[in-house]
Amino acid sequence: MLKAVIFDRDGVLADFDLDRARAALGSVLPFGLDELGRRLRAFAERVAPPLDGPGERAFFARFTGELGAELGLDDAARVGLARFDPRAALSPYLDARGALERARARHLRTGVLSNFTLLDLPGSLAAIGLGDLVDAALSAAMIGVAKPAPEAYRAIAAALDVDPASCLFIDNRPEHVAGAARVGMRALLLRRGSRAAGEGEIEDLTELDRYLG
Repeated sequence: MLKAVIFDRDGVLADFDLDRARAALGSVLPFGLDELGRRLRAFAERVAPPLDGPGERAFFARFTGELGAELGLDDAARVGLARFDPRAALSPYLDARGALERARARHLRTGVLSNFTLLDLPGSLAAIGLGDLVDAALSAAMIGVAKPAPEAYRAIAAALDVDPASCLFIDNRPEHVAGAARVGMRALLLRRGSRAAGEGEIEDLTELDRYLG
């Protein structure tokens, strides 16, 4: 029996403007978002982040402070890094809130599992007007493991207090969909901007209804 619906964030619930984020960091860091994410994951392995929004911001502030010192950034660069907020590059898809509302109307738990490695995933969902409809949100940096590792899917199922077999998972990357299926979740591939090829694929979140029961 279906008890929960789990969404990826970027490409599923929200559009993340990579060019805008790169522009914001380009004058501050000597490397890009991928390397920043790698360093943040390593930091999270050493200093376990709290799973609440305000705690995440404090954790990210500590990370950026240590990173600035390690790189020898001047005061202006450190301020720019500390002020960087990935939420500014996010915007919700038009079908996102309706999909969450319909899942909640069916008394299903709702979760978000993201490989996005910059913290404050719950805060980002609140900033784009979706946070009130999400019961649990976990990022790779928060849990120290990323999709398609089975531990990532099990972590969000545990956060929702449901068994993986009772979850429906939606992502826009085939390897992440396959990872969810391997732990027993029912999984859908979202193909925004292209025609869905068949069963187990949807073109937008309005098609989710037929899988909710």
